[in-house]
Amino acid sequence: MIRDGDWTLFDYDFHTGRSVWKASNPDGSVTYRTDYPVTSLIENNKADLLDSAGQRWGGGRRVASIPLNIFHEQLAEAQNQQDDKYMSRWLNCSDNRAFRTFEGRV
Repeated sequence: MIRDGDWTLFDYDFHTGRSVWKASNPDGSVTYRTDYPVTSLIENNKADLLDSAGQRWGGGRRVASIPLNIFHEQLAEAQNQQDDKYMSRWLNCSDNRAFRTFEGRV
């Protein structure tokens, strides 16, 4: 049994590194927590961002690489609504800048 404080490892995916943890609550219910590894993604994004310094915007340019769980939780609806302003604000927020792969210039 692998523990992290009150959490017990419930499932681990060796391919993706995703881990699911389980905690029992005092009322008898159970809470699950899912952790996704993002260290290598953020390091790759940083390298791509540095490589793209000074380049111009162009069609089909990848501007970010975001874990799918974050995309579905925070951005999918904005993309479905074609809300580019929200997407831009989200990517430029200091908490989310690590997902940027391109800054670009006009």
